[in-house]
Amino acid sequence: MSRSGFRLRPFVFLFCLLAALPAAAQQNDVQKDVPRLQWRFDSLLKAKTTQAQTEIQQGIDTERAAIRKEIEQGLTKTIQTAGSTPETTDLVRVLDQQRSIVSLLSQRIDATKADLALLEKEEAYYVQREKTGTGSPPPGLIMQTKSYPELLARKAVLGEQLAALQAMQNTQQERLNELQSEQQVRDLGVLFNILTYLAIFFGVFWAERLVRNLLLHHIRHRRVRYTLTKIFSFIVYVTLAFWFIQRVFSEFPDIVTIFALVGAALIIVMQDPIKGMVGWFGLRNAISIGQRVAIGDTVGDVIDIGMLYTTLIVSRTMNAELMGHVGKLVRIPNQKMLTDPLVNFHSTSDFENVEMPIRLSNTGQYEQAKNILEDILQKETGDFALQAQRQMDRRMRGYYFTQISPAPRAYVEVTPAGEIEFRLCFPAPIGRRRVVMTQITQEMLKRFADHHIELRSPETA
Repeated sequence: MSRSGFRLRPFVFLFCLLAALPAAAQQNDVQKDVPRLQWRFDSLLKAKTTQAQTEIQQGIDTERAAIRKEIEQGLTKTIQTAGSTPETTDLVRVLDQQRSIVSLLSQRIDATKADLALLEKEEAYYVQREKTGTGSPPPGLIMQTKSYPELLARKAVLGEQLAALQAMQNTQQERLNELQSEQQVRDLGVLFNILTYLAIFFGVFWAERLVRNLLLHHIRHRRVRYTLTKIFSFIVYVTLAFWFIQRVFSEFPDIVTIFALVGAALIIVMQDPIKGMVGWFGLRNAISIGQRVAIGDTVGDVIDIGMLYTTLIVSRTMNAELMGHVGKLVRIPNQKMLTDPLVNFHSTSDFENVEMPIRLSNTGQYEQAKNILEDILQKETGDFALQAQRQMDRRMRGYYFTQISPAPRAYVEVTPAGEIEFRLCFPAPIGRRRVVMTQITQEMLKRFADHHIELRSPETA
């Protein structure tokens, strides 16, 4: 059934009930009840003895009790007929119908009280006329009755009708309170189910990562490790998605319409926050606090990862005019992660490859200088190469290929001018490149001075 039909149904129910309640409440009006009571009240007013008045009053009370019983039966039948629809199996729709019943009963009570108020004004006129024998209706008062007995009869019928409506309202209000309590219990149950689903999602996510890190990533054969990791993750998350969809559709059959309406509105109104949260979700396994990354043209160290923004301390900039940004904080919207290139310098290891050019003044000192440089590199950066290789082996187990960390080497080449140039290549911890280069330079200058090896100066180059 369409959503629009669901919206229109309460209004149709209201219209039917609004038409039925007055008919049920007033079916014992002038045509049947008032003439009988009018005759009894006329007899009561004409009775001369107390015994006769008592007997007539008892007849009036009996008649009023019968009228009230008949009104109550009519109201009960009308409400039962109006509420006996196929939708009553849905608690939400039952609540809507029950609220409509209570509201309409309140409206009928207010209307009956208004009618009684008008009759009371007329009664004041009849009482005054009985005392003085003369009198005329107050200006603006339209008489609804032709005699005092008729007024008393009408007033008695309206009084019984009011009492029946108020009793029925109390009963229906109690039922409404019980339905609302039941709805609250169901809402708590839905909240518990949502929390249960979230706990299951986090549990499956944690278990899947645990299996990958402790079991699958330790498979030595590269092709087998890569294939099993991908298949395992695919099976886990596809199974979880199918299970969740089946549970949701079985418990909430109308959830598709709700998701369509709410989802369309959220996508239109909250495009940027949704993109930011999607980018944040993708960042959970891409970067971590303290790592150096490049997002677009910005290079910096990550100090905070929020749902909408990632905060960096700028370490260097591609534009020389923006050198003042180095050391400053920059907040980058997470939605940029969906469009701009993201480079994590720590993705394979915590080390970066560094090159240092060295030119000799005397080409005859090539062999001696090469041995000294290789010895310095091994001493200063040999441990860095081993650490970088271990990190690469561990962090790239989930990929098909594993990178090999280059060993510290002193490469040599002859320049077009016939000079000997060494190019020192070695790993250095990210963020400590200048410190390591300074240590190597200081050791090199000391050793070269001891062996009288001269470097080529810029003036002679």
